[in-house]
Amino acid sequence: MIPVTRAERIYFGAVALLAAWVGFWGYALPSRVEHALPFTVPPLHARFLGAMYLSGVTFTVGCMLARRWAAVRIVVPMIAVWTGMLFVVSVLHLDDFDFGRNQTRIWFGAYLVYPLIAVVLAYRHRGDPLAGGDGPLPGWARPALLVQGLAAGGLGLALLAAPGGMTGVWPWAITTLLAQIYCAPFLSLAAGSILSARQPSFASVRVPVAGMLVFAVGVLSASTIHRGLFDASDPAAWLWFGGFGAMAGLLAAIAAASLRAAARRPLHPAQRP
Repeated sequence: MIPVTRAERIYFGAVALLAAWVGFWGYALPSRVEHALPFTVPPLHARFLGAMYLSGVTFTVGCMLARRWAAVRIVVPMIAVWTGMLFVVSVLHLDDFDFGRNQTRIWFGAYLVYPLIAVVLAYRHRGDPLAGGDGPLPGWARPALLVQGLAAGGLGLALLAAPGGMTGVWPWAITTLLAQIYCAPFLSLAAGSILSARQPSFASVRVPVAGMLVFAVGVLSASTIHRGLFDASDPAAWLWFGGFGAMAGLLAAIAAASLRAAARRPLHPAQRP
C-alpha cells in the first residue's frame, strides 16, 4: 500500500483552496465573481464555472483525506488536464487579461505550477499497483463511463479547436474565450471517465466519481436557476439538460453501488469489537 505523503496532501490542499475561493464567488455570489476571476462573466457563466471549481474542491479534498495513492491516481491526471488547458487557453487570449490585477497574476501562476506538479506526481507513481479488494465495478458502469468520457472529450475538443463554431450552437450566449476555457472541465471529465472505466474496483473511482457528480449536479442546478436563458425550442438546450441529467444519474448510481460495496466489506480484525 503506497500512502499519500504529507507533501502531496499540501499540494492537494493548495489546489483545493483556490478552487474553493473561485467556487464560492462563482456559485454563491455570481454577480461579484470578479473578486475571484481575472475576468467578468454573467451569472449563468459564473455559476457554471462555480460548479466546475466546486467539483475541484471535491476532488482535492477527497485526495487529502485518502490514505492510499491508488485512491487518488485518477484525480492527478484530471488536475493536470484541467489546469494545464486553462493555462494554454489563457496564453492564447493574453489580450483579454489585465495583468495589473492580482487575480490575473494568481490565475497564470497557479495554472502554470499546478499542472507541472500534477504531471510530476503522475509520472512518479506511474508504476504503482491498482487498488483492489474493494468490490469490482459493475458490468454496466464500464461502458457507460467510457461513453461519457468519449462524449465529454468530443465536446471539449470541439470547444478548443472550433470555438467560433461552438458559440453558434451553444445553448446559451458564450464568447470565444469562454468556449475555449470551458474545454478544460470537459477534457478533464473525459480523462476521469475513461480512466475510471479501466479500474478494477471501486477503491480507485470513489473520489473522481464524487467530484464528477458534484459537477453534473451543480451544472444542472445552475441551468435550472437560469432556465430563462435557454430556448425550449432549441435542441441544444434539450441535449444540455438531458446530457447532464444522464451524467448525474450514472454517477449517482455508481456512487450508490460503491457505498453498498463498502458496507459489505469485512472489517479488519483490529476494527472488530
